[in-house]
Amino acid sequence: MIHRTLGALCLVGATSILASTGCRLLPQRDEKPLPPIHLIAVLPLDRGERPHLAGADADRQPLPLDAEKVVTAQVYSVLAETPRWRFVPDLTVEQALRSIAGSDSNEERARALAAAVQADGVLYGSVLRFREREGSEYGSRQPASVAFRLGVYSVAAGRTIWSNDFVQTQEPLSSNLLNWWQFWKEGPRWFTAAELARLGVEQLLSDLDRRTH
Repeated sequence: MIHRTLGALCLVGATSILASTGCRLLPQRDEKPLPPIHLIAVLPLDRGERPHLAGADADRQPLPLDAEKVVTAQVYSVLAETPRWRFVPDLTVEQALRSIAGSDSNEERARALAAAVQADGVLYGSVLRFREREGSEYGSRQPASVAFRLGVYSVAAGRTIWSNDFVQTQEPLSSNLLNWWQFWKEGPRWFTAAELARLGVEQLLSDLDRRTH
């Protein structure tokens, strides 16, 4: 009985902390629905030149050579495992990009890609930090840390209709109760940078799904 009571108190306490920090489980009233996306293409993520996300400028380490490819692969993996999304295969996107003129603007590249593959939405983004875990999954000297931004260009709207950031350095659950979502899904261990990036992609695409569904 004592253990049950303590468990209930901990659950209530954790819920109170989450509520007080603005954790959102339902859409805000001022959020307007976004144009639906029936077929989405993925523009390979690029390498962010300078940190521009809150909390991302604390780590000036250069990005690994394959960081943007790893996060792009995680995007495709999450899309493939989520029935909600229809997406253009990566090989089709790769072939289409060969005939698209280069541009410094992600929106211009997204517009051209959408026209080439007949998609009504294009997901693009930048990787700004990708620091690998040092140590094992059960004993890490330095935790994984990632930061990236995703955005979606809508053909119907003719502009970017959604963007969101993921900036996360893994911490022990005992240090920060707000990290409960990581351990709830994957168990009490230290993630690789790719695994942490996947959790971030899942979070951001869930937010996009909620706004466009």
